[in-house]
Amino acid sequence: MPMEGMVDVGAEKIRISKEIEKMLIEVRKAEGKLGNASFVDRAPPEVVVQEKQRLEDWKTKLAQLGEMLQALN
Repeated sequence: MPMEGMVDVGAEKIRISKEIEKMLIEVRKAEGKLGNASFVDRAPPEVVVQEKQRLEDWKTKLAQLGEMLQALN
């Protein structure tokens, strides 16, 4: 279904780009925590598992946003 005229493509690109930036920040923070041996050693195992899951979720969302942005180009 053509989206031409229904969606402001320029505004949508900007929105998606901002969302990608936010996801990249979250991915970097999670990678930083998980890359810190002190955090991994001292945190309860369930916290480490939760952080790993959050990282995977953000990476998945980041990939989806990248595909959405590519589709608009």
